[in-house]
Amino acid sequence: MRLPFVFAIAGREIVSTLRDHRAVLANLLIPLLVLPLVMLGLPLLIGGLFGREAVTESEVGAEGLERLPAALVRALSEENIRLIAVPDAAEAVRSEAVVAALEIPATFAAQLRNGNAPLTLYRKSGGLRAELVTEKLTGAIDTFQKARVQAQVRRAGLDPNVLTPVVLTTRDASSAAERASGSLGWLIPFFIVVWTLTGGQMVAIDATAGEKERGTLEALLVTPVRRAEVVVGKFLATLLFGLSAALVAIVGFLASGALLGLLFIGRLSGEAGELASSLGGSLSVRGGAVLALLFSAVLLAALVAALLIAVTLFARSLKEAQSYVAPLSLVLVLPVVALQFAEFFMHPLLYALPAFGTLLLMNDLVQGTFFLRSALWAWGSSLGLAALLLWFALSSFRRESVLFRT
Repeated sequence: MRLPFVFAIAGREIVSTLRDHRAVLANLLIPLLVLPLVMLGLPLLIGGLFGREAVTESEVGAEGLERLPAALVRALSEENIRLIAVPDAAEAVRSEAVVAALEIPATFAAQLRNGNAPLTLYRKSGGLRAELVTEKLTGAIDTFQKARVQAQVRRAGLDPNVLTPVVLTTRDASSAAERASGSLGWLIPFFIVVWTLTGGQMVAIDATAGEKERGTLEALLVTPVRRAEVVVGKFLATLLFGLSAALVAIVGFLASGALLGLLFIGRLSGEAGELASSLGGSLSVRGGAVLALLFSAVLLAALVAALLIAVTLFARSLKEAQSYVAPLSLVLVLPVVALQFAEFFMHPLLYALPAFGTLLLMNDLVQGTFFLRSALWAWGSSLGLAALLLWFALSSFRRESVLFRT
């Protein structure tokens, strides 16, 4: 294979793609501008909602409000809960007059003296605000119960500590990289897959089905360029654009994570700040892990580019090629989504699965862990599948029935 001819074909496809300025700008600017907005907006929105709901007075309906003891009403008030009387707790929630409502039975006071007073809470499932109000409500009731039980224990001449013979303390044992990546660390492999596909398909479709539709493929085949050089050149151009879009997406993700940490996280207090920080995420990858992450990204992008060339080569027109590429988005995104649940079915052999093994490795690198054996399995399987797809594309490119389908 003659490299000058390969680079000439790649340059030809790159120049042809660059002529479509709008498409190129869209593929590069969208991830750079939109992703920071999403990554900044989502954590700040959710964190702000949690923070505001914690300090804002929430209205909770109460059927039989007069039956509640004053101490419990004060405990609820301290948690920024204001009780309003409603004739029917369930109907008040169904009609959305309130997000939650308590039903206090007529025997509540008598049963409270006996130590077993029932309360019924009505709310609609699935609502975020209802969940937040319920959390505040249960916290206030727990506080009331503990104070009441402790008072009864003291009257009996006992130490209230007998109620809690075991005290459990939870400490975060995750590394700095795991804490920095947040719960959205899996988005790094997600961006690489999605934007490699998005950026690469524009080149792959034009370089295969586009050439057939324009009738320029025949002119290319009569030149002294070998067909293997044509396939590899088109593959390199697809890889370049796909990897460029993926890297721009990662830059947008990192920029948003840095801005979130420097400018906004400190303004959110308590659980709201912790939630926004865990959702925002950032990278804390050092030394050789950076090179391993970049090499994994290149291999994954190469696999996606080879798949695009192999698939779009069979299309007779641009529209047909687009219909072939559309299902690939679902096929490639599903393994990335599975990364969120990898800890439930983790096994060393999963690293040997093409594409998925590389995704697992990238997820590990983002979280600060790296094992050479897993890396070799992941890199080898992805490289092998990419080579197999390129060989399949070359075999197809040598078949006249594929090149000149009508």
